[in-house]
Amino acid sequence: MAQINYRPRPEPMAAKTASPTATKSDARGWMRQWWFVLLALLIFSEMILPFLLWQAGLKQRADFSKEIFAALLIGPTVLIMLLRDRIPGAMMLIVGATFLWGLIALLDGQLLSATIWGWWRMFKYPMLVVFAYLIPRWPDGFARWLFRLLVVLITFQLGVQLLQVAMGMQLGDSLAGTFGYKGVGPYTMFVFFVISIAFGHWLATGNAKTMVYVIAIGLAGTLLSITKFYLLAAGLLGVATLVLHMIRGGKFQQLFIYVTLFALGALVFVPIYNSVMVSRGLRPIQTYLTRDAFEGYLFKDDKATEDGIYKLGRGAAVTYAWQQLQRDRTTMMFGFGLGSRTHSTDLNTAGTTLDDDLYGGGGNTSLGIWLQEYGLVGFGFFVLINLWVIIKLFRLARSTADPYVATLAYGLILFTFFWPLWLWYHKAWLHGAMMVFYWISLGFLFQQIYPRRRKRVWQSASPARRFDDTHPAHLPASSRDTL
Repeated sequence: MAQINYRPRPEPMAAKTASPTATKSDARGWMRQWWFVLLALLIFSEMILPFLLWQAGLKQRADFSKEIFAALLIGPTVLIMLLRDRIPGAMMLIVGATFLWGLIALLDGQLLSATIWGWWRMFKYPMLVVFAYLIPRWPDGFARWLFRLLVVLITFQLGVQLLQVAMGMQLGDSLAGTFGYKGVGPYTMFVFFVISIAFGHWLATGNAKTMVYVIAIGLAGTLLSITKFYLLAAGLLGVATLVLHMIRGGKFQQLFIYVTLFALGALVFVPIYNSVMVSRGLRPIQTYLTRDAFEGYLFKDDKATEDGIYKLGRGAAVTYAWQQLQRDRTTMMFGFGLGSRTHSTDLNTAGTTLDDDLYGGGGNTSLGIWLQEYGLVGFGFFVLINLWVIIKLFRLARSTADPYVATLAYGLILFTFFWPLWLWYHKAWLHGAMMVFYWISLGFLFQQIYPRRRKRVWQSASPARRFDDTHPAHLPASSRDTL
């Protein structure tokens, strides 16, 4: 086993005496709650609707549903905080960052509309952690249900990809399951998130079957979308998993076994990739490992033929962002402010630094945009918050009696540790499917870390509404409403 055996949770007396019919009704009741319905609609708009729009011949920017559903989630969150709960600490961080970097942008001459749009792009998904934390009571077994849902969804995506291949679609950026036209970025980040959770499941239970299955599914799916970054990212996640296993007190014998398995997996990946890619007229993977190919990939500055916007390589985008920050010392420390590198064609608004920018929107990396908007102080603060989150999740994973709560905690530790890599690789902060699952999982886990006191507002015989009642055994009197 990779983890010590978990202590069995005492079963509540009410659960022992409940009838099978009532138990089944209770298990399904929470799916009819308003918050679950809105979450389901948000996930649908992020994961399924792009494919439907693409097949209908509509432009991706015609999809405003994800913004609407996100606003419907954030609105109740604010009302709950004002009418019922004290404001969690996470909300205070968001307010503080909004005031500081919003003021910087406004003082630099940026329009208020551009600042508001930049705020929405930055904090739309992180606000979900506050929403999830303020859910009156998460149902028992939610962590297990969420883990199984993620495995089902990544399997479903591969099935859609195989169907697309059978219908004659070419391999490439648009062969990304239900993520739609050029959906390889959102699809790949979702794959990396599920792989992180699968590694967390191995750490929590010692069961490697699901982990191997998810890695294989991810390998097959990223081969179809021609994602060469998969081998590097999955390998780094595997190394971090083994390091975390040893920090936690794992046995060296198990470490040796799994290192051998990872090495064999890498050896299998290369010939499979080459056989598939070469047959499709693409270059074998070793041709990308030369110095010239590596530098050309990272530092290209080609001009796109479709929209006339320069597409910088990931290395060139970060280098250019750093050069832009050299305007003065204050800019280097705090950046150009909130929303200064964002734009909206439909709202006809853009940040101040985009008007006279040689490269416009830049490349496909968020890291350069973050550096320009928030400077060294902002990015350093983000790293420190991630380290704090990792410490809290590690303590939860070590102390919880629920292996699936530990699964989510270990998985989020791994994914959170590599946030700088995800931001460098793509515009990960805007990839909604991964972001929704990440922040909802984080809010759920922080509710386990900091249980909140609640008042019994009503009594109801409806199983769906009983989930809103106080659960004395789960909420100690000494708990504090902090995050």
